[in-house]
Amino acid sequence: MARHPITFQEIVEHFAPGWFASVMGTAATGVAIFALRNFVPFAGALQVIFLALAVVLFGVLLAPWSIRWLKHPQAVRRDLTHPVSAAFFPTMPISLLVIGIALEKTPLPFLPEGALWPLLLTLWAIGSLAILIFALVILTIFFHHTEIRWEASTLGWLIPPVSMLLSPVLGLSLSMRYAGALWGEVAFYASLFFLGAGSLLFLLMMATVFTRSIFYAPPPAPLAPTLWVGVAPPSILTIVALRIVAPVQSHLAVSQQVAETFSLLAKVSGAALWGFALFWMMLALLATLETHRRTPLPFALSWWAFIFPVGVFTVASGMLYQAMPVLFFLWIGLATLIGLLVLWVATLLRTIQGAWRGTIFLPPAGQPSR
Repeated sequence: MARHPITFQEIVEHFAPGWFASVMGTAATGVAIFALRNFVPFAGALQVIFLALAVVLFGVLLAPWSIRWLKHPQAVRRDLTHPVSAAFFPTMPISLLVIGIALEKTPLPFLPEGALWPLLLTLWAIGSLAILIFALVILTIFFHHTEIRWEASTLGWLIPPVSMLLSPVLGLSLSMRYAGALWGEVAFYASLFFLGAGSLLFLLMMATVFTRSIFYAPPPAPLAPTLWVGVAPPSILTIVALRIVAPVQSHLAVSQQVAETFSLLAKVSGAALWGFALFWMMLALLATLETHRRTPLPFALSWWAFIFPVGVFTVASGMLYQAMPVLFFLWIGLATLIGLLVLWVATLLRTIQGAWRGTIFLPPAGQPSR
């Protein structure tokens, strides 16, 4: 296996903003195992392994990501103005939130609750603020960009909405933990803010890219995995719908009767959103197979776009089964968990191979022009 000599300086200069998708996918896989823990052997140990790998990956990737901002600001600016790569910048703060969610679900004997929840609050606050900043910066750049063509849009554009929708997943837990305190109120109302902004951005971006998919040729084969990003927003909305009932009852002081009605509506809306996620997953699978038939799908860093959406869909399936014990949700959840683990192993091995050879650090090719 031939190696491409590459220096750390070259790695930093060409470091793709989408590298943190590997952290997102790894941490989400651990949460997916938690969601179906009663049916997974050694679930607790596997959760710790995936969480540890996600934390190590984050630490390793943070160095070149941070140095690039200092040493190569022009390269960062170029990526921020590119219609494909710009959408991947929020993957870094998303990683903070997903690691926080994984930490919440993974019991660690050396991390007592007195230290756990302040840590989760810190991860949530930093991650949410960075997500908001990136969303505003990227959309402002796009609004003033005069050269973006329809062909340049991909479902990678859903990453900013996904990042906003993830904030309530951890924020709602914090709102319950700190109920009655200032941080509880901040977490609850900030979660509602991000839920509203992320939901509407999801609809707008989904409609835009859906229109592009009908009237224009598919994106290049290396970007085919981005089609799977469409699975993530409805899956996350399913999770939020199922988790928001208790915080609403606590912070808005609604009656028990209203809470029961809201709980029923949450289950119905959660199942409906999950249905759209399942539909989009089937559509993405068919489209990916067709792309592969026409042009063999090469390995690229974009393969990590398979992992996180399937992971959050698996989590949503497990939560739906807990809320409504219908075997269909369980079967789908277990099937996607098996597929998720296979995809994660294959993608990780190919990523390690590409890193060892040095090819994965080269500038990306085949992206649509502006």
